[in-house]
Amino acid sequence: MTTVREKRLQNDFQALSELVENSGGTLAIISRSGNPPYQYVIEYRCLGIERLQGDEPVFRNTHRVEISLGNNYPTQMPSAKFLTPIFHPNVWPNLNICLDGKSAWTMAETLRELVLRISKFIQYDKDITYLPSPANGEAKSWAAKNMHRFPVDTQTFKSQIEWEEKPVNISFQDF
Repeated sequence: MTTVREKRLQNDFQALSELVENSGGTLAIISRSGNPPYQYVIEYRCLGIERLQGDEPVFRNTHRVEISLGNNYPTQMPSAKFLTPIFHPNVWPNLNICLDGKSAWTMAETLRELVLRISKFIQYDKDITYLPSPANGEAKSWAAKNMHRFPVDTQTFKSQIEWEEKPVNISFQDF
């Protein structure tokens, strides 16, 4: 018998797989654990800030995040942690992502949506970057002075649709 959690994990895996497949190479599932999967390492290929050099950002263009969907998921919030360095006001010094900020996680948020939200974290999207309750005070101070630089990237992680033009032979007699 399939539990609610297992069904949700299956649906999340299918939706995430479709997102990655249609991302044009901007997202990748590096690893996953469980059947259905409950833990992932996702690679994001977009611009983000690794650290500061003086007051200037040092960028990186690949980021890895481990997402764990615990035993009480989806009623309990997942955990997400960067495996690569990042400088961000909503990421703790231990690289855990604060998912309780401006757009806090709710049970209705799917794994696919969470993966897209983390992409916005990386890019310093102004709708996601939350300064009133920072996890990293130094990053908050820097971000508050540099809001004009955001977002640092605008990758949407959606595939580019290519339309194939096919000739259509229609005459007025067809109407």
